[in-house]
Amino acid sequence: MKCLGIAVLLCFVTGHTQAADVKARPANLPENYAAPTGEELELVTGPIAARLREQYGSRLAGLFIEQNHRRIVVRLTGDRPVAPETHRVRGGDLQVVFQPKAQHTVAELNRVIASSAEKIAAALPTAHARYVDERTGEVVIAVAPDPVPEEKRKALVGALGVPVRIVVEDPVVPQPAKRK
Repeated sequence: MKCLGIAVLLCFVTGHTQAADVKARPANLPENYAAPTGEELELVTGPIAARLREQYGSRLAGLFIEQNHRRIVVRLTGDRPVAPETHRVRGGDLQVVFQPKAQHTVAELNRVIASSAEKIAAALPTAHARYVDERTGEVVIAVAPDPVPEEKRKALVGALGVPVRIVVEDPVVPQPAKRK
């Protein structure tokens, strides 16, 4: 009797799950369609992103994937609009949307980081990482936990001429590999 109860329960759970899956799947997709996971989506979008980086290199202010919306956002300098694109990726659509009017290109921001090491170190002695946030168009500077007054951030914005965000985080210290 116990085995029969388990078998009935398994049939119910399996049947319920399949029914829910069918309802969630758009009608134009095959029955065995499985949406790509975040990692798979990044793999299939690689060639598209590479083309976009090359095609819009002189205007490129940022490029990032919004997995939940199945789209790539391309930030561009200048006022000239660019029409959105749709790509068929593993049985679903992937949108590419363009956002013009960014203030600086990624290349410009990276040049600012490379040429301003002394200014950054003087203003923030505990700085241990610097990078461009392509979503926001800011130079991000990571500093070791220590109170960082807003005046220092504003001073850096003035000295570098680009938006700056300061994040407080512990520096990463590589650990030697453990031998077995």
